[in-house]
Amino acid sequence: MNFIGTSIMFREKDNVIRKIIYHKKLFDSFKNVYLFGSIVDEKKIPNDIDLLLIYEDFSDELLLDVDKINIIFDQLYGLSFDLTVLSEREEDESCFISRLNSNYLQIK
Repeated sequence: MNFIGTSIMFREKDNVIRKIIYHKKLFDSFKNVYLFGSIVDEKKIPNDIDLLLIYEDFSDELLLDVDKINIIFDQLYGLSFDLTVLSEREEDESCFISRLNSNYLQIK
């Protein structure tokens, strides 16, 4: 990839991150939110946006918020999200974050 292509790719990734941060209120039901995958890897071109959402207590509101996140980002921006939703316990047991090898961006 040439310099111009690389520059455009970085701008697009930055725009996606800005959009997520702009809509940070959508993630109020979650204790922690992490962006990971190709969107945070400078050598890859993302084909979707990977988010890890960690919650403390399960609720119906949580499910509604997951749907809201998918709908808003798809309808407003045409972005395809791959959401991984785990409880704190599930994340601890699976060591999901540590398996990312520090290749993530904590949004919340």
